Amino acid sequence: MRLCSAFVILLLVLPASAQPAAAPAAAQPTVTFVFDWSQGIPWQAYSITVRADGNTHFQGTPTPDKGGRDTDLFQQDFTMSEANRSKIFDLAKKLNYFQGDFDSRLKHIAQTGRKTLEYTSADKHGSASYNWSQNADVQELSRLFVAIANTLDYGRKLSFQYRFDKLGMDARLNELEYIRANHYAEELNVIAPILRQIADDPDMMHISRQAAQHLLRSLSGPGQPNATPAQP
Repeated sequence: MRLCSAFVILLLVLPASAQPAAAPAAAQPTVTFVFDWSQGIPWQAYSITVRADGNTHFQGTPTPDKGGRDTDLFQQDFTMSEANRSKIFDLAKKLNYFQGDFDSRLKHIAQTGRKTLEYTSADKHGSASYNWSQNADVQELSRLFVAIANTLDYGRKLSFQYRFDKLGMDARLNELEYIRANHYAEELNVIAPILRQIADDPDMMHISRQAAQHLLRSLSGPGQPNATPAQP
């Protein structure tokens, strides 16, 4: 009995480092899109990594402006909308987790930058790189990721202009509305805070506040994606 009591006491006073470590959580499946092109606009290079739970990390190097500035690495974490998260992982499965060659072999295809789709999980890994693909599902994934990168670029530029160039805000907002209407801006809810800041600021030009309000009304709910155009 005394031995049993002593053993219990010993367990209680053991330092945490001496006790068995908890098993690490299983790594979540991820889909990553990587873009790389020195002539790319607005990004020369970026990556978007989406986890199965929707947590997403963006990291990108912007194209320098005319003065050779605006080259600082930009990073942002956000939660992907459920609709787009499901689409990304469903298409990854449909494409056999990117285990294949999706690059077009057609001649005279313009250079649009090296793109890589990668899937990683505990039991699967696949990666495919391409300039342009004839596969409609690869095209849709490319469109979606490029559209997300566009949104984040406009978000950071709007934040800068809100501080230093409010007179140029209207033109920037009109550009964003144009690409949103053409399905090349996705996950606008990520930049909703700066849009609300513009819309609610009485010192902003009325036309800029209206444009920001219009973009906010286009959000059908938290993180909701834009409608995807039907494939031709």
